[in-house]
Amino acid sequence: MKIQRFFFRLAPLAQDELLSGKIVVDDKDLIHQWRNVFRMKAGDEIVLLDNSGFEYPAKFVVLEKKSVEFEILNKIKNEVVPKREVVLYQSLIKKDKFEWVVQKATELGVSEIVPLLSERSEKKDLNMERLAIITREAAEQSGRGTMPRLNEIKRLAEILDGIKNCCVVFDFSGIPFSNFSERSTLNALRCFVGPEGGWSPGELDLFKSKNIPVVSLGSMTLRAETSAVAVASLLLL
Repeated sequence: MKIQRFFFRLAPLAQDELLSGKIVVDDKDLIHQWRNVFRMKAGDEIVLLDNSGFEYPAKFVVLEKKSVEFEILNKIKNEVVPKREVVLYQSLIKKDKFEWVVQKATELGVSEIVPLLSERSEKKDLNMERLAIITREAAEQSGRGTMPRLNEIKRLAEILDGIKNCCVVFDFSGIPFSNFSERSTLNALRCFVGPEGGWSPGELDLFKSKNIPVVSLGSMTLRAETSAVAVASLLLL
């Protein structure tokens, strides 16, 4: 049976906690999930994750309504590591589609997700709390030891002011992906994916003025969310 994995903190476990071998958790949502969703009980084993790149096989010692105590069985370096660091700058699209992109990008191994406000964005805001839950659950499901960094919404101009290299923008007007020589040599890459209506001519001119290559995914017209997942797949799998 598959052992369930759970992020239960966003900071690494303290050394004194590890040495004691016992962890007490009072997170009501997690306790509800363990007791009422997964029907776990004392003696069951899970894997705890603290977003440090390590994982901790653990066993329930106490599993009560208001508190839980674990025995830490081991500390293991997580080996599910993407072959390169990919930062996805995804233009804002409709709520459900953007959430789907965040979920799939997390599963594929994207290191950072930056919501981007572009000229043709249909949506102007996001529920960041819900997106944080989506990234956590997708990271748990996919076996990652860390969650991707999730940024607040940024404007294209302010991002490009601080970026000098290792970038690529995807648009049907660009060179074929097969001719993009950097695709297999760079250890880190920042990828820009446009909204439903595509990049505006002014935005494409801005990319070109920064000497950022414009690359095409092919002759088919892809939805914005499909493009984002295709980009992550091509670069990470």
